[in-house]
Amino acid sequence: MVKKLFWLGSAATLAFSLAACSEVSSNEDVPKNHTEEHSTETVEETAAAETEQEKAEEPESESEVEEPVVDDEQKGMAIDTLKEIVKNAESGIVYRFSDGFQVGKATRDEVYAAIGEPEEQVDEFDFYHGSMGNASYQIAYDKNNVMKEARYFGTNVERQTNLGGIAKKDLLEHVGEPAEERKIPATGETNLVYHVGDYELQYILAKDGTTDHVNLLKSK
Repeated sequence: MVKKLFWLGSAATLAFSLAACSEVSSNEDVPKNHTEEHSTETVEETAAAETEQEKAEEPESESEVEEPVVDDEQKGMAIDTLKEIVKNAESGIVYRFSDGFQVGKATRDEVYAAIGEPEEQVDEFDFYHGSMGNASYQIAYDKNNVMKEARYFGTNVERQTNLGGIAKKDLLEHVGEPAEERKIPATGETNLVYHVGDYELQYILAKDGTTDHVNLLKSK
């Protein structure tokens, strides 16, 4: 009889222990499910934040790009530069390039004797880098070493007082309608072409609407 009661007591104890373990196991599942749910919410929030960040980092469309701010004094200086470039172009003179070298007349030897050899060769152009407020130029010569094209890049220092202050509206107001307007797909630039005397004057406008550089060459 004692043995039977002992066996029944042991069985009851074992059943109670198994029930307790099952309850603990069930309770342990709760935090796991809760953690998974919390993790899912974090991923969604992170994805949303990344999407907002990507939108913020997207480049502005061409229509949203604004011209740099130029005050009245800077604009006045830029317009003076514009008018002088046009006036010089009528005689084929490269704007402020040493001693008034002319496209179609100046030779490579004359240029080298006056200002030296270029710092760099870019395709067919001699590239003179500007510094300390001096402008940059690219000069090309024909097979007889006569200057056939000059590119004026203006200065980087206080650029808004020269090419950086010249926009399309300024060209239309002070020079007039161009003879031709060309799009440059490779760079996104626009080329406004003017015929000045026996020469072709090209204003290359950057994406921000200001003049990147000016080309002067003989009219074809």
